[in-house]
Amino acid sequence: MHQVARFIIISSLATWGHRALADIPADDNRTADIPATLSLSLSDAIARAKERAPDIVLANAAVRQAMARRVGAGIVFPSNPRVSVDARPPITGGAVIPDVGYAATLEVPFDVSGAPRARVREAEQAAAIARAELDVERLRVRSSAWGAYVRVGIAEQRVFEMQQTMAIAERVLSATKQRAQAGASNEIEESLASFEVTQISLEIDQSIRLRQGHTMDLRHVLDLPASQQVQLVTPVGDPPDVPNRALLVEHALRKRPELAVIKRRMSLLDATTTKLRRELFPRLGVYGGVDAAPISPIFGVVGLSVELPVAQRNQQQFARVDAERTTEMDRETLLLRRIVREVVGAIETYEARRRELRLLTDSALPLAMKSLELVEIGWRAGRFDLFRVTTAAREVARVRGKRLDALEAAWVDRIAIDTSVGGLDT
Repeated sequence: MHQVARFIIISSLATWGHRALADIPADDNRTADIPATLSLSLSDAIARAKERAPDIVLANAAVRQAMARRVGAGIVFPSNPRVSVDARPPITGGAVIPDVGYAATLEVPFDVSGAPRARVREAEQAAAIARAELDVERLRVRSSAWGAYVRVGIAEQRVFEMQQTMAIAERVLSATKQRAQAGASNEIEESLASFEVTQISLEIDQSIRLRQGHTMDLRHVLDLPASQQVQLVTPVGDPPDVPNRALLVEHALRKRPELAVIKRRMSLLDATTTKLRRELFPRLGVYGGVDAAPISPIFGVVGLSVELPVAQRNQQQFARVDAERTTEMDRETLLLRRIVREVVGAIETYEARRRELRLLTDSALPLAMKSLELVEIGWRAGRFDLFRVTTAAREVARVRGKRLDALEAAWVDRIAIDTSVGGLDT
């Protein structure tokens, strides 16, 4: 009985699982027209990220939400018309039911102070803030897409470098077998050479897995399907020179989008202040009605009503706006100093990385390759054992790995400079 119940439960779970998998949508239909392999240049990747990155889509939605505040902001009539109706039964004289009177009034308030126009301007400034924040998001997405592209490119270079190392190990293994056949080596050397080939094969698999992870990060930034194959067409070479420090600092102080956001916030606070001042002007209202008192003539009523701005003077709103304005001024001052520090720090780090990269490329790697070549020649001539060869080969692989690490770090620092100055040409 228990086995039957267990079978029913497992069958139900399997059926539910198949239905759940069927409910999972396939790749987005929007990408159905993308070819099996998407060739991407760096500029194409950045342009696509600025338009289709998930965070950009949400930032555009925030802009639309902010623009929706403008709808109805300029209406002159701040509230719905008000109707009041009352019955007036006679108290002295006349019959209660036949001689009952009535009165009705319709009042329509409206603004005459220009407050509706001020509210429209306030809504427009709020939308301008959302657009400025969209620019901030675009700069961040640009950095993310650029960094992901570089990491994928360097991961491909890692795979290639490990394959080069594998070629060396296979060459040594082949030579070891030939020497063994000639009686010049023993089983230990052949076993050691085979172990090196296996070890490098594992490292190649790790490099491929690393490349796949970075490729998935690139797909996330570009909002590509998980199965989309990506081919990079822009080579990731040595990072270029950048303009001098003074020009970059000046560029940053003009182009950083966070500064534009602060200016837009200040403009919004100015618009809010103007609106609050205009809303202090009393609203007017026109009304008309009819007064039919019991046992009396029927009168028409036409009049003008005026608010009395006695207590409600927008005190809290004015205080809040003043406090926010002071906060934004402090924020701008702090941000200006921080921008200078970020630019200077990014430049110094970048130059140090480039010096390290040049040393590894121009000196360390050629020397390691030369050492491996000499040791291999000596080993083939019988002057060295295989341990010297494997040690020299490992040193070549280590220097190659350090060079790629330095190359990746240099590009990360180059991207940091680009972000700190508000975007340079790629």
